[in-house]
Formats: sequence, structure tokens, C-alpha cells
Amino acid sequence: MDSGHRGFEEQFARTLGKKPEKSVPLKKFAHFEVGGPADYFFSASSQNDLVQSVTLARRHNIAYYVIGGGYNLLFDDAGFRGLIIKNCVRGIEETGKAKIEVCSGTPIKNLVEYCLSAALEGLEFLAGIPGTVGGAVSGNAGAFERDIGSCLVKALILDKQGKQVPVDRDYFAFDYRRSRLKACRGILLNATFMLRKGVRQNMEKRISGYLAKRENKHPPWDVACAGSYFKNPILPGGKRKPAAFYLDRVGAKNLTIGGAAVFSGHANFIINKKEASSKDILLLARELKKRVKEEFGLDLEEEVIYIPADLPMP
Repeated sequence: MDSGHRGFEEQFARTLGKKPEKSVPLKKFAHFEVGGPADYFFSASSQNDLVQSVTLARRHNIAYYVIGGGYNLLFDDAGFRGLIIKNCVRGIEETGKAKIEVCSGTPIKNLVEYCLSAALEGLEFLAGIPGTVGGAVSGNAGAFERDIGSCLVKALILDKQGKQVPVDRDYFAFDYRRSRLKACRGILLNATFMLRKGVRQNMEKRISGYLAKRENKHPPWDVACAGSYFKNPILPGGKRKPAAFYLDRVGAKNLTIGGAAVFSGHANFIINKKEASSKDILLLARELKKRVKEEFGLDLEEEVIYIPADLPMP
């Protein structure tokens, strides 16, 4: 080990009270259940932990990546040459009339449950979407023609100089499954949402309906996958059509490569059927894209984020 890494570990321990873990298998932290060992791994349980761990990685020129629930990630078979930071910073606080501030590591499930208990409507469409608020805001998560960005009014981010900067909604430049934060690998610390007072029984009915629709199409929770693999493509007229429509028509549901397979119930889900490698999954995704391109002239874009072992600094 070089002296630079020793210095990183020692300063990390002095600043945060413990050293980062070493050689941690990333398959334990991704719903795909794929991924080799990370050089370093740290679970941040407070905002200070999150800020300081990122700051130290930058200072020592250690590559880093912040993860939440690990539901839309594909780690490299070779792991990660740097520091993986798991964001476990949770909390929800009502800061005004129908306004809530949410820590970025809060699971979406907890957010939906809080809103239901407080009868604050507007985010019911998130029911059944896994992951954390940080990942949801970064990728502008949504369903049923709604997205989380439409309810966000302001946020606190960590900039590249290590400063905590308040921003408004316009900063994010939200678009379909994307934001400025995702494009620059920025770090969300907390987000504030403006909701509406609602009727709990009506909210429960909507949530039940959304969950039922998901259950009919999506793989069961115990199936290793990372959600919809491709974004729904936009057509020349501006409308989006489900990627599964095209994948169905190119025989996607019959395809397997190694331990990776297309889910039989929905063509836009790749699953880890039996000890799949990231290479298996990437090759299968490449074949699906190739078939759709040849048949329909469309370029499918991945929604799942692949994190190579040698990912450069942001």
C-alpha cells in the first residue's frame, strides 16, 4: 500500500472516528447481487459523515462514489478502485404548511409512509419504487406520468469545493429520468418538497392501485435485478413509448447470456438468474440494444447505472 493511501486511512480515522472498511464485496449492496470488492467502503450515518468522507476522498485524490439503496446500480466484477460511500443519512421534518425537508439517504418507502401518516398528498406515485430520496432526485424518479422533480422546491447540495450550497428547483434542470445532479455526479444532502393536505383514505386507495400495477408487471422482490434497464425512448413527435414494446418485438424474453436473462414477465427487466457477472449483464444489454436498433432504428439508453472499477474522479 502506498503512503498516500495510508495517510488517507489515518486522517479518515482521526476525522470520523474509524477507518473505512477494506475489500468489501459490493454484491452485498446492489439489488443485482453483482460486484467485486471495493478498496474502501464507508457507511455515512450523519450529514457530517457524508460531507467529511467525500471531502477526504477528494483531498487524497481517492476515487469515490456515493450510493443509496443500490437498486439501479450495476457494479463491476472487478469491484471499485476507491471509496464507496453508502448514504444512510435519514430523516423527515415538516418545515411549513404541507412542506417537508427530507435527508437524502431516507428510503423512498419511508417517505411515502410519512406522507400517508401526515395526510400530505403528491408523492403517492412513488409507492413501490425502491431506493433513497437522493437517488430518486438525481434520476428524477417517477411513474404514472409523474416525477419527483415536480414536487421539489429547494435542496442542499455538496459542491465540488466541499461547500454546502442551497439551490432551488431550477438548478436541477429536471428532465425524463435525469437531472443536472446526475450529469455531474453531484451529491444531494437534503431536499424540500411542497405537497398538499389530502384525505388519507383517498391516498391509501391510490397507493394500493399503484402497488397492484407494479406487482402485475415487475419481478418479485426476491429476484435480483435493478429495475427497468432502459429508459422509454422518445419518438419524433415528442411522445415516449415503453421500451418493452420494442424489446418484446425483437424476442427479448427468450434471451439469456451466462447467468443473466430477460425477465419473462416484462421485457425491460434484466435479471440475475444464476450467479450472473456484470459482463453477462452488459453483453445481454448490448444485444438487446443492437436488435432494437436494427429493427426500429432506435437507440435505447440505459436507466441502470454501470459503475466501472476504474471510474474517474467527478
